[in-house]
Amino acid sequence: MDWTTSLNKVMDYAEDSVHGEISEEEISKMGIEKMYYSIVERDAFQVIGIRRTTPYGGGTWAIVKSDGSNDRIHSLTGGFFDLGLCFGFDEEGNNDYMCAVECNDYDGDEYSVFQYPAATWLKFEANGRISDNTLGNLWHQINTEFLPSGRFHKGPLPTIEKYVSWNEAEDTCLVEIWIPQ
Repeated sequence: MDWTTSLNKVMDYAEDSVHGEISEEEISKMGIEKMYYSIVERDAFQVIGIRRTTPYGGGTWAIVKSDGSNDRIHSLTGGFFDLGLCFGFDEEGNNDYMCAVECNDYDGDEYSVFQYPAATWLKFEANGRISDNTLGNLWHQINTEFLPSGRFHKGPLPTIEKYVSWNEAEDTCLVEIWIPQ
């Protein structure tokens, strides 16, 4: 049995149980690292934030950390930017990205607004050391192993990175990756 067939068999089982975990036996057959995910149904919700296209991955975060945007959004919503929405990349590799926070009752014009419809999501967790590239490694694994298996796909909505914790002083992070179906 080839690795794609093995992975599809595991994904069928995992989808039936709503929470996915690839078994140690299947991992050793496929030569991949263990991945956990869950399937989540979400009602419609709105986010507001700063949307920019930058030549590198953390460009929009650098802007909101340095220009006072994070403090202003906190004054407005009571929360800091904790969501990163990836709208995609242009032909030169520039990242169309939005640092955002959920806010269903915003009607101003200082921030970009994006409305998500009700949708089904795959949710993954990157939990580890920032210096080990935990988040980047999980994205790599999702894009090179999980999604190519054919069992799931990325829908047309922007993906979300939810920064539950990002502590550079302690070199730790917990980031949820939400992929629309």
